[in-house]
Amino acid sequence: MIRHLFLLSLSLLLVIGTHAQAGLTRSYSEALKKAGNDKPIILFCYGANFDQVGKAAYDAIMRDSDKELKRVLNKEIYVVIPIYQFPNEKEQAEFKRIMGKHKLPGGIWSYPCFAIVDGKGNFRGAVQSAAQMENPKIVQEALTKLLGDFDKQQKLLAQASRASGANKRRLMREALSITSIKPPDHEPFDPANNGMVQKIQLMSIAEANRYIRGTLAEGIFTPVERQMIMATYAGHLRRNNAPVDLLRAVYTEMRNIDPTSIYGAYAEGALEIWVDSVGKK
Repeated sequence: MIRHLFLLSLSLLLVIGTHAQAGLTRSYSEALKKAGNDKPIILFCYGANFDQVGKAAYDAIMRDSDKELKRVLNKEIYVVIPIYQFPNEKEQAEFKRIMGKHKLPGGIWSYPCFAIVDGKGNFRGAVQSAAQMENPKIVQEALTKLLGDFDKQQKLLAQASRASGANKRRLMREALSITSIKPPDHEPFDPANNGMVQKIQLMSIAEANRYIRGTLAEGIFTPVERQMIMATYAGHLRRNNAPVDLLRAVYTEMRNIDPTSIYGAYAEGALEIWVDSVGKK
């Protein structure tokens, strides 16, 4: 009986401790400490003294929001950050109290917004478009999805850190394929800056194909980076008068990696300009 009560008390303490780690946090520094390596931090940033839309969003979302959004926020570590334009002394002190020596993470381009960062302060994603910020229900749905994607990516990255070889590369590619979340500490790959364009310049079509396919198979790239590599390959094919069917296959593959990205749109246009129009002649 005593052992049962002890275990029950311990479980209650664990529950209380878990809830104590979530919810509104007074400062960004405190939130970073709470988050550790795995938990996300939500930053609600709004124009406090210059933006009527931002102030209205604060009132609607932080004061009068529906229960579903409040439930999402209260399960997570979150910080409210007022953004001041030409702040007075009091406003400067308030911002410094919240942010300390930290700067707002890069990736925030609009207020009001909900930004997701990890325990190291890496920007991972945001709900910040005007359409998303229209009302608390839309915010709640977008934020819930973003948090779910964050957790999924974190689990895959953790599995990848324990794996090796082909399995490690597979897990990393799967983690990087979650395009709504920016991976932490990922050095962007640019074919032009990494010498790929120059390297394949003197290759035959067959040699370039082997090189590109080998690079994609061995490397760890985000979907957009894979599209950039495919665009480099397609440019080489065009310069070497490759068959139309091969160009069609490459641009179709490039588009299908992520049709919503700028490179996906470029591939769609290239299919029309460089493939379909040529095939009709």
